[in-house]
Amino acid sequence: MRKSYKFLVVLSLLTLMSFTADKCFILKNNTFKYKNAKKDVIVVFQENTHTEYHNNKEHFIKSEIEWVTNCEYYLTIKESNLPNFPFKMGTKMHILVNKVKGKRVYYTSTLGGRSWEGKMTKIKK
Repeated sequence: MRKSYKFLVVLSLLTLMSFTADKCFILKNNTFKYKNAKKDVIVVFQENTHTEYHNNKEHFIKSEIEWVTNCEYYLTIKESNLPNFPFKMGTKMHILVNKVKGKRVYYTSTLGGRSWEGKMTKIKK
């Protein structure tokens, strides 16, 4: 009897993980927004590039995406004109998608030993 419970638990976890992985396809070739200091930041995902637009598209951060899985990737910063941007070109950030719920993507970013959680919402192009 115990073996069947363990099997059901493992099967349930694998099923839940596969649903999240399938939903992570929402990232590719789409546009999102998130809030930073009460201002909208627009995020554009293309196949292998990631661009964040700040201050009504006056400033940007361009990065290269290295996909590990559909729900995990690294961003390597390539170019930025954002004033007082604290990171050097070539800095690598790790992002792990924790959950996709409708148009919202919940994630954890890690950079330089620090991690933080965030969310972004898909917007229409």
